[in-house]
Amino acid sequence: MSLEDKVSRSVMQENKRKINKILRILCFSKRWKNPLLWGHYADKHTGIALEFEIPSSHAQPITYAKDRSSLDLHALMSKGDEAAKLEMFKMYTTKYSDWSYEEEYRVQFTKEECLTKGGHDFVKLDDNLSITGLVLGPLNSTSKDKIERALPAGKEITVTTTRIAFRSFDVTYQKQNPPYKLVG
Repeated sequence: MSLEDKVSRSVMQENKRKINKILRILCFSKRWKNPLLWGHYADKHTGIALEFEIPSSHAQPITYAKDRSSLDLHALMSKGDEAAKLEMFKMYTTKYSDWSYEEEYRVQFTKEECLTKGGHDFVKLDDNLSITGLVLGPLNSTSKDKIERALPAGKEITVTTTRIAFRSFDVTYQKQNPPYKLVG
């Protein structure tokens, strides 16, 4: 949304503030092979990516655009509630095109659906959101034992080790150490 005028900026900031009080968002990437993801979000390739099983009806894809779209706030506010919500949702699920490498999806929760502890909000894992695996970054040295000890009793996951590809810049499977299953 174009924020050229001061009124639009003010309205958008107020809406964002209100939304932030009630909604929580988990962000996911469709693929883990892009090295920028590991550099930006995984402590310079030393982190771990969590693989999730999420019903497609719960995940909203992000749209990427070069420029902000124009939006007439006065016309938007005069629309019915549902039409206005859809326009606002479109705006909040659009990011600058240079972020498209993320191939991002988002899942929304209300604050009441989360457990807050130490100033952080946590969402309960269930049938609609479950961890199925871990992908260890190319520079990650976490041991099988440490991962196994961290798993809930009876929880089975697949662990994938990675490296930087030899012929591209992608992060890829470590063929010498194939994916393995662990049970907590």
